[in-house]
Amino acid sequence: MSIERPHVWIDKNSTETLLLLHGTGADENDLIQLGEMIAPDSNLLSPRGTVSENGMNRFFERTPQGEFVQSSVLDAVSQLADFVELAAEEYGFEKNNLSACGFSNGANTALAVLMTRPEVLKTVIAFGATKPLEKSVEVDLKDKTVYVANGDVDPYAPVAITDGFVAELKAAGARVELMTHPGGHQISSAHIQQIHSDLT
Repeated sequence: MSIERPHVWIDKNSTETLLLLHGTGADENDLIQLGEMIAPDSNLLSPRGTVSENGMNRFFERTPQGEFVQSSVLDAVSQLADFVELAAEEYGFEKNNLSACGFSNGANTALAVLMTRPEVLKTVIAFGATKPLEKSVEVDLKDKTVYVANGDVDPYAPVAITDGFVAELKAAGARVELMTHPGGHQISSAHIQQIHSDLT
């Protein structure tokens, strides 16, 4: 079966693959440079979000008030898991060595995958992220690593919610690195360097 979902695949002939999940209004090309900076030796797999919000690509829906539509988050997780299965068959990468790196909506989607389908990802790198699902973290994350890299004044990632979510992830067994910068909803170059250094 061919993959109908728009995506970019960059084959580095590596045992490691990085799934790149863009933010609202971007597409499958947006985070390629970020992926190269964080994991230059990894294969890169970058799908486009399938939801449209006023013409902007997203992975799941939100209400006009900005609340995440929970059923849509779960649909996004299911669609991504299916996409990974198809892509692994098509490109021959090792599914057990798949990590995800996302920004904003994409980061929240990656965290939702971790919360509900932890077998899909071994590491999540989440820039500008918050807790994507209202339910508690109820899965075993003891072999998982999570990087949460947020701005101190990010309106989309309130510190109180982030701190509580990080505590839940740790309680579930994950190794969590919480990094902050003094700015808002943006990616810090210092965080990119720190994560790259940690992974290599």
